[in-house]
Amino acid sequence: MNKEILRKVQLVQLEIAKEIKRVCENNNINYFLDSGTLLGAVRHQGFIPWDDDLDIGMLRNDYEKFLKIATKALKEDYFLQTWDTDKNYPLAFAKIRKKGTIYIERVAEMSKAENGIYVDIFPYDVFPNKKIQKIKQGLFIEIYRRIMLIKLKYYPWTAKITFFNKIKTFIAYLPIFLISIFVNKEKIKQKYTSVMTKHNNEKTDFLYEQAGASRYGKWIIPTKCFNSFINLPFEDTIFSCPNNFKKYLNTAYGNYMQLPPIEQRENRHNIIKIKL
Repeated sequence: MNKEILRKVQLVQLEIAKEIKRVCENNNINYFLDSGTLLGAVRHQGFIPWDDDLDIGMLRNDYEKFLKIATKALKEDYFLQTWDTDKNYPLAFAKIRKKGTIYIERVAEMSKAENGIYVDIFPYDVFPNKKIQKIKQGLFIEIYRRIMLIKLKYYPWTAKITFFNKIKTFIAYLPIFLISIFVNKEKIKQKYTSVMTKHNNEKTDFLYEQAGASRYGKWIIPTKCFNSFINLPFEDTIFSCPNNFKKYLNTAYGNYMQLPPIEQRENRHNIIKIKL
């Protein structure tokens, strides 16, 4: 994706984010800029120049409230994509897609899910304190996540660069591929959700964006980062962000104000087809 096309994609994503902000503010739903988008707001006052997506986070209760409201509250140009609104979508988090656009990731090339330009909305759940709870939860989350991906034709091995890594990843997923043929999708969805939210009535030190594509245990943020929110500029708009964004970003990225090496400044979603 060249810089000109990337910028046009970013502006569509910004448009979608503004619509999410509108729905949230009109319905008293807390949201916040998440992960690389929050980093962009703090370090660049907008998109990280090479970033090809926009991420929004919500605590689980706000996320569930948003899902109930958004189908009717969103303007007709947008589509709320979840595994309930799109039978071919395997992910345990929502996307808001711009209708009439195309934005296909290589891993989803074979999927029949809706594929417009999107903004991710990630629910945050409680990360348990006890080691045995983490091990058990992590194991089942990884199993259910992989089953859903393969069953609905999101193929992770296609994103690998070298032929050796493609084969290696395919072999690793082969048992899951076979299991996915025989399991019921609706039952897996129910079990997946139950495991993700299992500890949400507990008070612990960390929250975790459990529904994302990252492996379990990778994205853990101190609970205190979400005690309150602050407005920060992002491009031409003000968005809600964790008030303790410094703690959030230090936890997630370390020295977050330092730019990565030039060779790492690239969009990372392996987009193979775009229509604006």
